Amino acid sequence: MNCHVRNMVCLSQRSQAKFRIILPLLILIAVELVQPTMSCHNQNCRQHLKHTLSLTTYTNKKTAALLETYKASQGDSADLICDMQMDNVPESTISGQTISERILSVYTRLKEFLPHMKTVMEQQKDFNPPTNPVAEGLSEMITHVHRTAMRVNCLLQILQPNIPIPEPAERPTGIPPAQNIFQQKAYGCIVLSRLQELLSKAIKEQKSIKGKMCRKRTKNGYF
Repeated sequence: MNCHVRNMVCLSQRSQAKFRIILPLLILIAVELVQPTMSCHNQNCRQHLKHTLSLTTYTNKKTAALLETYKASQGDSADLICDMQMDNVPESTISGQTISERILSVYTRLKEFLPHMKTVMEQQKDFNPPTNPVAEGLSEMITHVHRTAMRVNCLLQILQPNIPIPEPAERPTGIPPAQNIFQQKAYGCIVLSRLQELLSKAIKEQKSIKGKMCRKRTKNGYF
């Protein structure tokens, strides 16, 4: 195979890889344009809680698997970069005293992670061309996290039907305008690690309210 043909093949492989990464995002954007929010009125409270817990559990498992793939791709430096501290990455904590406040905290955190995941995905596209399983996995994970956030949003609408749900900022804050390769690798690992911690806590939170939520309805919602 001569150099020209070999270069054409490599370019084709890169284009196909980028298309596989971008396609799920294009589909997600199209769905949001047609239906900006998930319909929360087709199921009762218990069904919503059950399906939200199932989706959160599934997303947590996928995130844990992707994190292992990410670490494996970093070689011997994985432990070092994943243990670094970065203030510009969302925390995995869930705050609030009431059920509504804690569910709102889960929703806000999930939404905060989305732009960071997109940033990591863009950075990963430049590593290990023409294909990168981490970048492709992140593309899929963005869709799962978005759907999980929408499910949690439905729980909030049930808990507080007459109270507007505040939306977090769409763009991440605190990300440096330029990062070297080492910083990018550390940033990606920390984002995935904290997201996985958040999802694990969200599962425990949903399990803990299973016997408290959807028992009866008052004029202010379900308790």
